[in-house]
Amino acid sequence: RLDEITGLDLERIKQELRKKIVRGKDPDDKDSADRYMADASIKHVLVLFRCIFNKSVAWGLHSGANPIKGVKMPVPQNQRERWLTTEEAKLLLARLKDRSPQWHDITLICLQTGMRASEIFSLRGYDLDFDQESINIDDTKNKHPRKAFMTSSVKEILMQRNPENPGDLVFKNKDGEKITEVSRTYDRTVNDLGFNKGITDTRQKVIFHTTRHTFASWLAIQ
Repeated sequence: RLDEITGLDLERIKQELRKKIVRGKDPDDKDSADRYMADASIKHVLVLFRCIFNKSVAWGLHSGANPIKGVKMPVPQNQRERWLTTEEAKLLLARLKDRSPQWHDITLICLQTGMRASEIFSLRGYDLDFDQESINIDDTKNKHPRKAFMTSSVKEILMQRNPENPGDLVFKNKDGEKITEVSRTYDRTVNDLGFNKGITDTRQKVIFHTTRHTFASWLAIQ
């Protein structure tokens, strides 16, 4: 029962989650080996409980203080520190162009606009304003729409991929549907280039989000 759950119970859950082993996705990929649950994932579990408890109070199903208030939330240390040099970015784009033109285009757009992968996956024809050379982004994470500006390379790619029906997706998976996750092609290309060789700190590993971090780093340098 909700009224039987205490802060101590949640502390015990937090400690048990710290011991939880998360299975790697690909047994043939050394970079997806088993690991302990990350602080960010543990925090998600506790935040979910907080939301459930608060909703029960809002709906009149329970009264009393939320026991999560006495629990110290984990502080994730997952800020990305790695970014690509211009030479590394050129190598990555060149290799991707040979393997998957679509993932070359998605990566280049991220590098030159700073858009999130999910935002690129969600792009539809009506989001593209070629006259103003801008992209309209429905930023669901920060709850406010914003714009990204097209470089000449990004504009050229999007004009080529602009769907006839404005409501259609710009990028689709092999089944013609919305892309939901980064392709293994990207990860394999990064590994083949040796960008993550010998690196164990996840903050220093090159993943797709590194391209967004690279955009911001290049801006800061300029």
